[in-house]
Amino acid sequence: MFNVNSNNINMIADGDNTVSQLNVNWLQHTNVNNNYELSNQYAHICQQHKQEKKWVLFINPEESSIEKLAKTHGVDVSKILMVNYKSAIKSHTKIDLEQIKSVLSKGNCSAVILSNTDFASEEITQLENSACAGKTQCVLLKKRILH
Repeated sequence: MFNVNSNNINMIADGDNTVSQLNVNWLQHTNVNNNYELSNQYAHICQQHKQEKKWVLFINPEESSIEKLAKTHGVDVSKILMVNYKSAIKSHTKIDLEQIKSVLSKGNCSAVILSNTDFASEEITQLENSACAGKTQCVLLKKRILH
């Protein structure tokens, strides 16, 4: 009788682990209206991941919003990496998809935040698969242009 119960407990534990992995949302789309909302999103992501002791990588962040992290949100910026891709067209910088997929799948970062980038649906699927493989949250942040 003890062995039967032990096996049932193991089966339940295995089932729970599988279910919890399937429910993790590795890719998130977020729209913000202004720098204040953008800064709050940056802070929220950093605070979510500060326990993991891994890097949070910002790609093409809005620098004024990053500066506010330490000042207004008390975020420790020692585990934040920032990469800016330069482009003649500032509003739509094309980022090398293969490099981003590599960073996501390696799992060295707890989160990768891509600001104001455009990806096709098949590219987004590839990003999500890479994020899942590396257990790295990928956040696509888009700042709306209000007229």
